[in-house]
Amino acid sequence: MERKPQQQTLSIRISDTLREFLERTKQILSNGRGGPVSTSDVAKILLESAKENRLDFRLEVSALQERPTESMWAIRKKCDVKQALSRAEWMFLGQYIQIACEEVTENPARPEPRSFIALLEALLAVRTLRKDGDAMLDLYYLDNVGVSGGVPIDELQRRPEVVSQTLRNLIQQLQGAAIAKPVFAGRMLYAALRDEEVSDIVALNGALEPYSVTLFRLACRGHWIREHRPVRLRSANEYVSEFIPPVQADGFHLTFLINSGGELKIMLNMQAKDVGYPLASYPQIQEFAEMLRRLEPGGIWNGTHFFGHAQPAATNRPAWLRFWRRSDEIAVAFSLSEWELLKGLFTRALESPELRPILAELAMVYGEL
Repeated sequence: MERKPQQQTLSIRISDTLREFLERTKQILSNGRGGPVSTSDVAKILLESAKENRLDFRLEVSALQERPTESMWAIRKKCDVKQALSRAEWMFLGQYIQIACEEVTENPARPEPRSFIALLEALLAVRTLRKDGDAMLDLYYLDNVGVSGGVPIDELQRRPEVVSQTLRNLIQQLQGAAIAKPVFAGRMLYAALRDEEVSDIVALNGALEPYSVTLFRLACRGHWIREHRPVRLRSANEYVSEFIPPVQADGFHLTFLINSGGELKIMLNMQAKDVGYPLASYPQIQEFAEMLRRLEPGGIWNGTHFFGHAQPAATNRPAWLRFWRRSDEIAVAFSLSEWELLKGLFTRALESPELRPILAELAMVYGEL
C-alpha cells in the first residue's frame, strides 16, 4: 500500500506588520460564501503561491486595504481615463459594494432600484466569462435571491441557465414594479469577482465597463459608511467655484458655495426667523433634503446628522414641525405651510441645472446617500 506524504509543521516568528497583513487576508478569504479560515491556512496559501511563482489576486486586496481611501482614489483616476483595473481592484470595490447594499442608512430609497439592476447585470456579465460551470457557486447566487429551495444541485449542473433566467426575471421586476430590493446582490457580485474562474482580465474589464460608474458609486457609498471619509485627495487650490444663482421663495433664501476642496455648502436664510442655517457637507445636505421629504405630522426623523419630530394639529393648536442638528443642538420650528414651502424650495434647488453636475460629482465622492 502506498503511503501518503506526511504533513510537516513549521513554526516561525513574524513581525507585527506581517501579522496584520495575514489577519486582513484571513478576513478577505473568510468573507462571502466560503467558511472561516485560520491564520495558518492563509500562510499556507501564501507559501504555495510563492512556490508557483505567483501571488493569488485575493491576497493583493490586503495591500489595498492598508490605505482604503487612497486606493479608492487611485481606482477612480484609472476609471476616469478608461484604464483597466486588476482583479484585486475589482474585488476591493466588491467588498464596499456589499456594504453599500446591506447596511442601513437614513434614506431607505438608497441604493435606487436602477443601481441594483446594474449590479445584477454586472454579475451576469462576469458569470458569462466562466470557463467551467460551478453549480455550488450558482446555488449560492440563488440562495441570495431566495429561490434555491426548489432547485436541486444536480439540476443546476444540467441546466446552468436557471441562474441567468432567475436574475433576468428579477431585473424585469425591478424595472416594472416596486418590489423588495435584492440587498444581497452586492455579496453575490463580490463572490463572483473572487471565485468565478475568469483568467482573462481584459475580458473582465470589458464585461464590467458598462456598469463601472454605478459600481464605483456604490463602492463609494460603502466606503463612506465604513470609513466615514469621502473619496477625495485634492489640494486646497485645485477647485475653483463658479457662481450659482440663489433660489428663493416667500421668506426662504438658499445660497450656494463650492469650496476649494470641491465640497458644496448651502446657506438656508429664513427671513421670518432672522436665522441663517448652514449645511456644510454633501451628507448633511442629502439627509436634510430627505428629512424634508419624509417627515410628516405625527412622525419622527432620527438620522445621523439631524433629529426631527412633527406634532399633528389639535384643538386650538396648528400642526408644527421641528428639527435640530446633533452637532450643535440648535432647534428650529416651522408651521406646516412653512415646511411644505421649504420642501419645495430644496427640491427645486437640488434638481436645478446648475447643481445637477455638482451633485453628480459628489455622488462619486460619497456614493449614493
